[in-house]
Order: sequence, then C-alpha cells, then structure tokens
Amino acid sequence: MEGIIMGAGKVILLIFLLFFFLTPIHSLNVAIISFEKDLSENLEVLTADKTKVLTTLFSAEKNETKEVPIFISNVVNLSNATIFVKYDKNIIEPETILNGDFNFSYIRIDKFTDKIKITLNSNKSFTGDFLLASVIFRAIGDEGETSSLTFEVEKLLANSKEVPYKTIDGVFNIKVKEFKEKRSKKIADVLEEFIKAENKSKFAGDYNLEIEDDKVKVEITTDEGKEQKEVNVDELKNLTENQSIIKIEPYRGFNWGDYIIPIVLLFIILGLALIYKGLR
Repeated sequence: MEGIIMGAGKVILLIFLLFFFLTPIHSLNVAIISFEKDLSENLEVLTADKTKVLTTLFSAEKNETKEVPIFISNVVNLSNATIFVKYDKNIIEPETILNGDFNFSYIRIDKFTDKIKITLNSNKSFTGDFLLASVIFRAIGDEGETSSLTFEVEKLLANSKEVPYKTIDGVFNIKVKEFKEKRSKKIADVLEEFIKAENKSKFAGDYNLEIEDDKVKVEITTDEGKEQKEVNVDELKNLTENQSIIKIEPYRGFNWGDYIIPIVLLFIILGLALIYKGLR
C-alpha cells in the first residue's frame, strides 16, 4: 500500500513539473511588460554571454518617426504602477506620447531627458491586458545606430501587494539606406555602371567618358547652375549623397558630331538661297 501511495505521489509530482515547465510564462500569474502585445512576435536574440532573451525590434530611417506601444499583460487586480522606459537621447527622441487604455485620471506620463515615466494610481483595480501608452519616437542619430529600449519597474501593486513581473525590452534601429537608393537616380546610368566597372579605363573608352589618372570628368547641376569636376570613384559616391546636387552627368565637352547635321542643313539652305537669288 505504501508503495502505491509513493508511486502515485511521484506521478502527481511529474505531472506538476511537466505543467510548470511547459506552461508559457504569460499563462501563469506573472505580469508581462513589453512593447509587443502578441508575445510570439518578439525576437529571440543572443546577449554577449550567449544567453537567449526576447526583444522587440523597431526601425525607422533617419529623421522619420515610429510609434512604439507599451503594454502590460496578464495582470490581476492591478491598481498601482510606476514604470520607466529608458532610451538613448542621442539616437531617438520622443515627440508625442499618446494615452492608452486607461483614463487620464488614473495614469500620468512624464517625459525626461532620457526616459519616460508612466505612473498608474487608482482606487480601482484592473485585470487583463492593457495598452499603457504609445510613444512617437523620431530617429535623430546616424544611419546604423541603435538605441536600446529598456524597462525599469519601480512599483507594481495589486491590492497593495507586489506583483511578480517579467519585462521584454526593445531595440530601435536607424535604417541604413542602400547606396543606390540614396542616389535616387540623380546620377546618370552610365556613371553608375562606371562605378561598378572593374576596368575603369576601358569602360571610359567604350562610353566616351573623359578620364585621366583614374578621375572621370562630370558635369554637376545644382540650384545655382552647372559646373565641371574631375573626380575618382569615392569622390563620385560622395557627390551622390550631397543633397544640394540635382543631377550628375558625364562631361562630354563640345562634340562636333552633335552639330554636324544642323550645320549641313544650314549650308544647304544658304546654298539654295544663293541659287534662288542668282536666278532672279
């Protein structure tokens, strides 16, 4: 009989352990503070010490804005909370903060230099999943720079008792535009091909480009007019990123071939005029 009881106890313990380890954390009574409502959408990344953690990725081009929502999920009888969202003020800055699911009388949102403070203080209690706020961040850093978005919980209470919680931080990345996209077709197709060509001199000869000492002569159009420059490949790439430049074309110089037909026609007309005058 004792053996049966011990055996049954082991089975119950095994079932409990299986349930505990196979049950997702958001199914237990643990609050989740995150930037993504659907937890399956969070990315799994490796930290420096090779630990796997969940994170939420946001990205925007330089000077563009991106909305970052802030959620708290799986709460029971939540009544008081103080949560900070920290970010790198040199890379992103909050422009607008929008209220979430809570009435303004219950929640207060303050913006500091490098963090946002969300305070919930209510004589009511809330159970379920909620949007605390949405922050519109502007990307002010350089392309490729990244700001972490991290939570710091100062207080999380339900009926004056501390609530166990888990945070899922985020990352805000400033997109790197590809070189071709930056040019935005301000550069002539033949110059794009010249940049890619392995044998620059041969390519220049085939396409009638003026080249000397690995520098190609180009004509640059800006709001102030046109100018000619001799540039190497790196200088040509830099020119394509200059916002004041409207167009970059190969400099052709004066080409008699472009004018031969009009000149011939002019002589024909003059000849016919002289013949007509002689016949009168």
